[in-house]
Amino acid sequence: MKKIWPLLLLLLLLIFFCTWQKMDKLTLTTPVTTKPATVVTIPLKEHPIEYVIEQSAQNYQLKGNFTDTTQQAELAVLFEEQNRKLTIGNTSTNSTLLEKGSIALTKEIIPHFVKTYQKGKISYIDEILTVEGEVNSYEVKHHMQKLLAASSVASRNNTHVILPKKPIDFIIHHDNQNNTLSGHFSDTRQENALQNTFRKLNRSLDSLHLSEDQKLHDFGGVPLTQEILPEFTQSYTQGEIHYQNKLLTVKGKVKDEAAKLRMEKLLQAANIPTKDLTVIDTEYLQQLADAKKVEEEATLAAENRKLAAEKARLEQEAAYAQAQLEAEKARQAEIQRRAEAEKERLAQEEQARLTREAAAKKVQQEKEAKVNIRRLLKVENIEFNIAKSTLTNLGKSTVDKLAGILKKYPEIKVEIAGYTDSDGDAVFNQKLSQARVETVKRELIAQGIQSKRLTAKGYGESNPLVPNTTNKNKQRNRRVEINIIGE
Repeated sequence: MKKIWPLLLLLLLLIFFCTWQKMDKLTLTTPVTTKPATVVTIPLKEHPIEYVIEQSAQNYQLKGNFTDTTQQAELAVLFEEQNRKLTIGNTSTNSTLLEKGSIALTKEIIPHFVKTYQKGKISYIDEILTVEGEVNSYEVKHHMQKLLAASSVASRNNTHVILPKKPIDFIIHHDNQNNTLSGHFSDTRQENALQNTFRKLNRSLDSLHLSEDQKLHDFGGVPLTQEILPEFTQSYTQGEIHYQNKLLTVKGKVKDEAAKLRMEKLLQAANIPTKDLTVIDTEYLQQLADAKKVEEEATLAAENRKLAAEKARLEQEAAYAQAQLEAEKARQAEIQRRAEAEKERLAQEEQARLTREAAAKKVQQEKEAKVNIRRLLKVENIEFNIAKSTLTNLGKSTVDKLAGILKKYPEIKVEIAGYTDSDGDAVFNQKLSQARVETVKRELIAQGIQSKRLTAKGYGESNPLVPNTTNKNKQRNRRVEINIIGE
């Protein structure tokens, strides 16, 4: 625009020069009455401002030609009020450019635009304000049309309505060896994917009440279900997998705590929303315990019968030896010695059996101690005051409970291991972790736990459970572990 003005000025000078040269060459033959010269003004064409506001992710960029920077600033301030950033890109100003109401209309539609439009664009070119972009309802588009129609500025609404897709939903019910599938899918491929997974697991899946609708969409429910099915069909005595409203829910009963933890880890690693309602099947565990008890009682009864039979045999031999005592004293003495030896052997075997049972009982107690400690620390943390080695009230309570477990199993020795996250100086974190585990050790000694059973070691930032990338991960890495190191 700036380059046109020198050309117009040069054109006016050329017209003036030609007119002046022509007037000098005229010859007057009659008296002429001189009149004042008439000044001719050539009207210039009016040029309006032009600009484009284009959306990029959650930010917006402004380009165009304005009368002055005030117009750009007004638009930028309005975007800031909507918690959005307007980047001023390739723009210029010219005081001869006219603003014919487009700025006011743009400011009027911006709040609605930034809240509802995707891939949006507002452009004012050739005195027409055009709105483009994608919205998720016709109401949003109609509201924009009302805003544009309320202004005298010429406008065009090129908004596209893209209705959001509804998710599929399905439920897999599992009861022992029976599995059923019902729900709504977009096509048969999703049902076939689940059927193929069951076939690979050598399981059958009965389909009930299925329907298809191409408007439905799977937001990750089928792939995640395929991933967790091996654990689900193997470890759950009964349960169901339910995918509805983009949320995958797993509920049911599992055989043990380890199976519950495995499913919990699978769902935590998923990239879609999940919900875990898994519980331990206490009835199943009781059935196992009852069956084991019956088996042990049967084994003990068989051993008792064997001992009784052996005793009867020995008594018969003794009676026979007694009957032969007078006839053959020397032979009777030898038989008696053999009988005593056999009796001693049986006694030794019985003692060995009792010793094995005692050892097995001790191993069981050690296992119980490990389980109790892990269960305690899973529910309650040994918590410290921030950046200090002093225990909080909750941490003191947890240490008291830990002391109770150690008193119950006096043969167990433990290592108290302390860890921190990666925030702060590594040397400080090392010293802090050591100071904290020493605090725990002193509290346990004060509760009556012998010092020789306790080892305190601070490991600082080493051995993180997860990367120190989020506050949640850092909280998991700030911990005290109790490791059984000997009995």
